[in-house]
Amino acid sequence: MRRYLGVLLLMFGLPASDLASVEAYPLSLEQRDHLKTYIPRTFLKLDSQRPVHIVALGDSVTWMYTRDDNNGNWLLSYLGTFSNQLAREFFYPGGVRALNPEKGFPEKLKDHIGKEIFIENLAIPGRCALDGLQRITTDAFVNQPDLVLVDFGINDAVRGHSLDSYRKALQQIVDAGKANGADVILLAPSIIRASNGPTGWGMTRPYATVVKEVAAKNQVLFVDLGAALAPLGGGIPAGVQPEAAVLTMTDRLGRIFEFDPMPVGAESLHPNEEAHKVMGRKLFSTLMTPTPEVPPYRLEGKGGFEGNDSVKVDITIRNQSETPREGYVGALSMGRTLTPKDPYQAFSLKPRETKSFEFIYERAEDANAAGGRAALDVGDPNLRLSYFIVDEQGSRIEDLVTRLAPVSIDWTQQVFQDLSDGVRFEWQFVNGISDTLNAKYRIGMGEAVSGWVPFNLDGLGAKKFQATFPFTAPKDAVRMKTQVFVEVEVDGKKFTFPRELEATQDVGLGQRIALSKFSDYGTPSKLPVKGSGALGKGDDGVVVRMDADPNFLYCTFDFENVTFNQIPNGGSSMTTDIALDARPIAEVGGFGFVDKIRVTTGTTDGPASIGRLQLAAFGNGYNMAFPDGGVRAELTTNSPGVRRLEVKIPKSYLFLYDGQIGDSGAIMGLNFNVTMAELDDSGQVIYPAERRYVLNAPFSSLSQSLYYRDPRGFSILRLVNAPAKTWSAHLY
Repeated sequence: MRRYLGVLLLMFGLPASDLASVEAYPLSLEQRDHLKTYIPRTFLKLDSQRPVHIVALGDSVTWMYTRDDNNGNWLLSYLGTFSNQLAREFFYPGGVRALNPEKGFPEKLKDHIGKEIFIENLAIPGRCALDGLQRITTDAFVNQPDLVLVDFGINDAVRGHSLDSYRKALQQIVDAGKANGADVILLAPSIIRASNGPTGWGMTRPYATVVKEVAAKNQVLFVDLGAALAPLGGGIPAGVQPEAAVLTMTDRLGRIFEFDPMPVGAESLHPNEEAHKVMGRKLFSTLMTPTPEVPPYRLEGKGGFEGNDSVKVDITIRNQSETPREGYVGALSMGRTLTPKDPYQAFSLKPRETKSFEFIYERAEDANAAGGRAALDVGDPNLRLSYFIVDEQGSRIEDLVTRLAPVSIDWTQQVFQDLSDGVRFEWQFVNGISDTLNAKYRIGMGEAVSGWVPFNLDGLGAKKFQATFPFTAPKDAVRMKTQVFVEVEVDGKKFTFPRELEATQDVGLGQRIALSKFSDYGTPSKLPVKGSGALGKGDDGVVVRMDADPNFLYCTFDFENVTFNQIPNGGSSMTTDIALDARPIAEVGGFGFVDKIRVTTGTTDGPASIGRLQLAAFGNGYNMAFPDGGVRAELTTNSPGVRRLEVKIPKSYLFLYDGQIGDSGAIMGLNFNVTMAELDDSGQVIYPAERRYVLNAPFSSLSQSLYYRDPRGFSILRLVNAPAKTWSAHLY
């Protein structure tokens, strides 16, 4: 039978080298149960060799961004590796076919004939978890996929998006997958080298721990792509200085970012083809392995404030093997907020022995934050730490999720609308110790600070609190950023939990509003900061006005004393991004996704160029592909020193919106970003911050931010022909 089966394989185009994997079938009972649990729909088709359709959602890593000729070739990505292993395991002689591959790349690696597995890669470089909402409400399920792979987190980490937002986005993606009958696998992002030295490898790890929790909550398969790459650092023998050992290991690990030939400029985010193979094999082996191997080490621990400036973490490492082990542990930074002071230690463990280690982490400095130290996550009260463990046998990464002792904070209210005379903050304190906590707190907004308020928490318990501050709009301002903080005192020690608050005046139809220069307002060196609603005499800037009639929404931009520079090779002199949250009124300003309309011009008057409107251009749920030419824009010269850009958006495009012009409750979300280009001394195109004009800019000095596609960070447009008196705000 083996001989005849080999002949059949060759007849169907499958190499004889794949004979072993076909003969490994049928699966064990444990494997079948595992597959039925995690990919029931997909397994039903795999088991009978019916066509399987896999969709991937993700960022540039999923898209297969590389610094060589493989850039964009999905078939060589971890998605392609995983799918090819599925095809071999379940005997799909035709292999894997990419649907709509990137230009210049084939649909298949080899022209084998027979049944196929289809992959549809909807990943887009630069995207974040929230971008997944764009796809799940538009095109992700158009072709009724059997399996959806989800891999976000690198850009969330780099841009400082909150773990709370990340978790919400993943949950909505899982919910959509289940609602459409698809199986879902959640992937933790690959590791990145965020800074020089070993500690910078921890940037994406807090997000990896959130993925694991969301997967467990929803009983979907979790695969850790970052942990899959860590063993590529290899082993280090005993007797080496701990720092040298971990540094050597991470230098080896850095080879995942090497390409041939090596491009100019170091790579630190995008792994090469060999690393993709490792990740794809890990995805396949996790799916096919009901009972994973017991890891050689178990890491546990707890952490708490030493003072406002530092956190002490006590960990234990247990040798779970039957042989002695000597090695090294290296503590990694927690995002940009916590950095270990002395991150490297050696260990020697007998079989089944456990030893303790202490690490001190410093909170990053932030001159704008109350207490001078960086904010922890806005909606996650835990410490999420990671460690490299290296011994002679190899290297691995271990994560630790633990409560912050003695107390931490979870801001439960982050968006505020209809502000006129007051703003109410809501949060909960989380007890990080098992004993009853007796403490006191005070809360501040700007210069206003409350008195001390006593409170207590049950052991490991949580309790909700709220406080209302008078809200007075700054004189002659339409936007402002200020600090908000809660300070807690426990046993004479004080700990500060800072945030930033951006508040913007709502915009009425016909109301002229000046935008702010990003250089002054975006990431200021000192808070509070405000943006004026009008330009001073002779100032350069952009003033915007919104209008509406039964057929169109109008955005009019007046450029006063702003130079439009000639850019070579047809480059754009001006780029204006318009974000309009036109979801149903009940959803406006809430968590979701809104893309932008991009308008570009040169230096001369006439029609402007409109970028193709993306799916969900006006909010998640807008699943229509709009034709070119519907949105129109024109640049004119009004008077000396004043250029005008008028943009017309058809009301018919806003088909999900349920408000009417003139209704007091009819609101939309709104944001503008205007960028003027110029040439530097070498002739390169640059975009100076002082020539960028914004309506909103929820960014802190440490890159903690609301994503620019997150409508919670927008201003509110009121569809009434009168200047708005109310304000809206958001914590970040």
